[in-house]
Amino acid sequence: MVELVNASVIVKKMASDSKQSKYLTVYIHYNGLFARKPLVYLNAVVVSIRDVDFGAMDFKDFNLFIAKLIEGSCDNVYYCTRNEPLAEGIRRIRNDADYFEFIETGYSDEAGLRMNVYIDHENEPVLDWADMEVMEDDEGHYSEEDLDDDIDSQLSDDVPYEHEADDYIPSLDKTIGDEFLHRVSGMCKDIDDEAETDEVETKNGDDKPVYPIHNENQKWDKMVPILGMRFSNPMELKNCLTNYAVKNGYNLYFEKNDSQRLLVRCCKENKNPSCPFRLWASWMSSERSFQIKSLVDEHNCSRVFKLGSIVTYKWIGMHFKNQLVKNPKMSIRKMKAKVSTKFNLIVSVTQCRNAKRYALDEIEGSLMEHYGKVWSYGEEIMRTNPGSTVKIDVNVMPDSTTYFSKMYVCFKGVKDGWIAACRRVIGVDGCFLKGICRGQLLAAMGRDANNHIFPIAWAVVEVENKETWKWFLDLLLDDIEMGIGHGLTLISDQHKGLIEAVKERVPAAEHRQCARHIYANFKKRFKGEQYRKLFWAAAASTTQPKFEAEMNSIKKIDPLAYEHLMERDPKSWCRAFFEVDRACDAYENGISESFNSIIDLARKRPLITMLEEIRIYAMERMYKMLQEGQSWGNLKICPSIRLKISKLKKQQRFWGVIPSGIQQYEVRIGNDGYVVDLNNNTCGCRSWQVSGIPCVHAVATISYLNRNAEDYVAPWFHTAMFLTCYNHTINPLNGSSMWPEAPYMKPLPPQKRRLPGRPTLKRKKDQSEMESKGKTRHTISKAGSVNRCTICRERGHNRSTCPTRPADVASTSRPKNKKPKKCKKEKGKVEPVQANPVDPVQVPASQVDPVQADPVDPIQVPAPHVEPVQEDPVDPLQVPAPHVEPVQEDPVDPLQVPAPHVEPVQADPMDPVDVPAPPVDPVQVDDPHPDVDVPAQPVATR
Repeated sequence: MVELVNASVIVKKMASDSKQSKYLTVYIHYNGLFARKPLVYLNAVVVSIRDVDFGAMDFKDFNLFIAKLIEGSCDNVYYCTRNEPLAEGIRRIRNDADYFEFIETGYSDEAGLRMNVYIDHENEPVLDWADMEVMEDDEGHYSEEDLDDDIDSQLSDDVPYEHEADDYIPSLDKTIGDEFLHRVSGMCKDIDDEAETDEVETKNGDDKPVYPIHNENQKWDKMVPILGMRFSNPMELKNCLTNYAVKNGYNLYFEKNDSQRLLVRCCKENKNPSCPFRLWASWMSSERSFQIKSLVDEHNCSRVFKLGSIVTYKWIGMHFKNQLVKNPKMSIRKMKAKVSTKFNLIVSVTQCRNAKRYALDEIEGSLMEHYGKVWSYGEEIMRTNPGSTVKIDVNVMPDSTTYFSKMYVCFKGVKDGWIAACRRVIGVDGCFLKGICRGQLLAAMGRDANNHIFPIAWAVVEVENKETWKWFLDLLLDDIEMGIGHGLTLISDQHKGLIEAVKERVPAAEHRQCARHIYANFKKRFKGEQYRKLFWAAAASTTQPKFEAEMNSIKKIDPLAYEHLMERDPKSWCRAFFEVDRACDAYENGISESFNSIIDLARKRPLITMLEEIRIYAMERMYKMLQEGQSWGNLKICPSIRLKISKLKKQQRFWGVIPSGIQQYEVRIGNDGYVVDLNNNTCGCRSWQVSGIPCVHAVATISYLNRNAEDYVAPWFHTAMFLTCYNHTINPLNGSSMWPEAPYMKPLPPQKRRLPGRPTLKRKKDQSEMESKGKTRHTISKAGSVNRCTICRERGHNRSTCPTRPADVASTSRPKNKKPKKCKKEKGKVEPVQANPVDPVQVPASQVDPVQADPVDPIQVPAPHVEPVQEDPVDPLQVPAPHVEPVQEDPVDPLQVPAPHVEPVQADPMDPVDVPAPPVDPVQVDDPHPDVDVPAQPVATR
C-alpha cells in the first residue's frame, strides 16, 4: 500500500491492499527543506510505502525508485529511524554500503520495520548541522552573543529569500592538519583518541635486550606499565601510572618520589597491606632514559573510586582542555559530574576548580602565541597575493603593552572580479564569533550574475559600533573604487551604528534596510496573519499607488501600525522607491545571512584559523564556479535567471496584449493595465526597470511577438559576465610554519569586555522550538499583550489604576494568596462581643478603655464584671461584655463622652480587674435626660 500524506494530513490510497509480511515500511519525505535548531524537515510531502521489498534492491535501484516517485533528482538522501530524534539518528545514503546499513537498521529491533527517508533538494550541510546541534545539547551552553543568529533564523518563515540557494557549500575543515592553527580550536588530537601502541625494539647485534619505549600519544586507557619500559622523564611515567590507576581503580601511591627514583605501591598499610603490586624506576646508566627496573604487576585489592593524590588537577585539566576551548564557561560542578561519568572517579570540587584554572591558563598561553602570528599571516597574504589589502590595528597601552584590535582582509582577485562583472549592490552585516576568541566578524557580500553570493571583504573587530563600521566602509570603498557611493546600493539590517556610518561615509549611495528585520520589530507590537500579509504586500509593491493602497489597509486596522511603518522610511524597504539602474530588486539581506550560515562552524575557531577557513572557502569556490560556468556551454543567461523566465512564461498566458505604436503595447487583465515599451526596456509596473529581468507583462508582450525573452535580460545576468567574474583567482598560501617574521611587536589577545549585568548562559527558546520538542501550551499566552481598561476603554492600564475611576467604584483587583489571619484563642481569654447598634441602652464595662456612646443609646450604665451575654435586639437595656475593644465613634453621635487628657492603654484581656487610674473630674455634658446621672469613667493609664 502506498499512501500520500500532504501537509493537510490528507491520505490518498495509491495502490490496492496487499499482504503485509516482512517488508519495511518506508516513509519518504520530499519537496521540503531542512531547518535548524532543532533539526527538522519542514513543508514536506510524505509517501508511505509498505509493499516493496527494499531488501532486494541495491543503491542504484533504490535511487531510481525514489527519482521516479518524486519525479525529480535525489542526489542527497538521508534516513533516520522513526523513534529517534532527527539530529541524533540522521545518516546519509551515498553508496551500496550505506544502503545495506539502511536495510540492516530497518530490520533491527530498534527500528521495528519502519524507517524515515528524507530528500534534500537544497544541498544543505545537514550532517554538520546535526553534529553541531548534538554538541550544543551536550554542552547545554549558549553565550549571550549567540542570540544574534537565533533572531535571524526566526525570520525565515515569513517569505522566501529573493536570491537562489547556493549549490556549493563545502565543509570548512581544510586546515584541520595544521597543528598551530588548531592548537586552541578544540579540533586538535584529543588525549582520548586512538594512537599507535608502544614501540618495542628487537635485540641488537650483541644479543642484548632492548626494552620498549613509551608512546605518550597512546590513548589514556591503553597505557600499562611494562618491565623495562623507557620514558623520557619521570613525569611521563607518573602520567602513565595515573592513567593505569584510573582505568582499573587501583589505589596507587608514591612511596618514594624525587627526580632520580620512583617507588610505587598499591594500597597503604592501614587499608590493605596485602596487595603485592610494586614498581621501582630510576635513570639508566647507559643512556638518558628513565626506566622501570622492577615490577610486580599483581593485584588482589578491590576497586576504589577515590584515588587520592595520584590524580592531580593537572591530569584532569589536560583531559578537559579541548572541551574548555569550545565551552570556557563550563561550570565546576558540571566538570565534576563529567569526571565521575567518564572516568568512574570521585574528585573534589577544589580539584576541578584548579583543573579548570590550569586548563584555561594553558589555553591562554597558546592563544597569546596564536595572536602573535597575526603580523606574519598578513605578510604571507601580501607576499602571495600582491595588490591585496590587509589592515591590522592594535591598541598600545601606556606601559607599551600591545593588544589586538581589528583586522581587515580583501584579496586582489576578489575585488577585481567584483569590479569587472558584478552589479553595484553590496550586502553588509556583522555576526558574533563563538569560540575562545571573542569579537565580531564584519563582511561585505556581492551578487554574481547567477544571483549567488560573492564574498568581497571581511574584517574582525572587537565590537560592532559606529566607529568600526566607518573604519570598515572606508577600506571597502577604497578597494572597490566607489568613492562616496555614486551608483552604489548597500543592503543592511537596522544596526544604528551602521546606519549612521553609511550617512557619513557613503552619503551618495542608496541604503536599503532588510525588510525581514523591520517586520521582526513590527510584529512585536502588531501581531497577526493579516498584518503579515499586508506588510509583505506593501514591501513587494513596485508602484506607489499599490504601496499606498496596502498601507491604507493597515491604517484602517490600526493607525498606530501605519505610523510605525512610515517612521521606518519606506524608501529603504519598499520596491516602489528603489533605484532603477541597479538590476536588483532585493528588499532583504539574504546574501549576508547565507554567508553567516556557511561559516557557522568556522566562527567557533580562533582568529587566524577562522580567517584561513574563509580564505580557502572563497579560493576554492571561485575555481568551482568557473568550472560550473564553463560547463553551461552556449547558454546566454545564467541558469537561475532562466528558471525565473520559465516561471514567468507560464503566468503570461493570462494577460492580454494590445499593440499601440512602434514597440509599445498595453498589457491588461481585468482592471489592471500596464504600458510596455520594448525600445527602452520599461514597463509601467517598474519591476523590469528595478530587477533588470523582464516582468510578466514584458514576457507576455515578447511572447506575443514570438521573440525570445532572454534577449531582453540585462547584461549583468549573462553567462559571459559570470565567467568574467570568476576568471580571477586567489593565490594559495604556505603553511603556518613557513610564514615570514614581521618586524612588529607581537600583539596580545584583545582585552575581555565585561558587559553590565549577569551574563546569560542559556538561549531563550522560541515557542515553536518548545512545541517541536513536545512541550506545548494548553492555554493562550498573554505575554506581550497590552491591557485594556474596562472603564475608559483605553490601553496600558486596568480599572484599578484608571485615572477616571470614580471614588465610589471599588477596585476588582486584590492581592493574590492573601487570606485573613485567624485569631488564636488563648486559654482564659474572653472574646469581645460588639454591642448592637440599635440597642437603645448600652452599659459600658467598668475599668476599661473609653468606649464611645451609641448614637441611639439614651443612657449608659456601667456593667458589673460578668461574662458577656448577647442581649435581645429589642431589650431596652443591654449589658455588654467586660474588657471589650473600643467601638468606633459614629460621626452623628448626639451624645459623646470625651476621654480625659491621658494616654489610653489597652486593658489586659487576661486581667479580670484593671488597676484604675487616679480619679479625674467628670466632664460635664448637656444631658438630654436630667433625671439620670452619667458617672465619670475610670481610665486605665500606663
